[in-house]
Order: sequence, then structure tokens, then C-alpha cells
Amino acid sequence: MPLLLCPNCQAGMQEVNRNGVMIDICSQCRGVWLDRGELEKLLGSARTAENDWHREQEDYYKHTGKPYKKKKHPFSQLMDMFD
Repeated sequence: MPLLLCPNCQAGMQEVNRNGVMIDICSQCRGVWLDRGELEKLLGSARTAENDWHREQEDYYKHTGKPYKKKKHPFSQLMDMFD
């Protein structure tokens, strides 16, 4: 039996590691539940990835004069985390 029950549908939840943060996901309704501090950790890693992405964009444009379109934006990667 799972340790946590979903507050939404009362089904068992499972802990999943996403970017080094353990989040609780309901196996039935797919709800995502975060403990204190977990959202800040996820947003912090997304901000770091976004800063790196913008730096790569600027460097690529400086060297080629063309827009950078090689990677997805980091916040879209953050949202992919919940799929």
C-alpha cells in the first residue's frame, strides 16, 4: 500500500525523481503534489537552464548573425517534466 493518498481522488501516489527533486504523482488522476521547497528547487533549476539557453543564443548570434533555433526553451522542458 502506498504511503500517500491523493487529496483529489484518494488513489495511491508514487514518488518520482524529476531533476533531483522527489515529487508525488497520483497514478490515477495524474495530479502532481509538491512538498515545501520543491517548487522553488524546480524553478531554480529552470532559471539556471534559461540563463544558459539565453547565453547560448547570444553566443550563436554573435558568431553567425543568425537566430538560434536548435533547442527548446527551458520552460517548455520544465513543463515536459510533468508528462
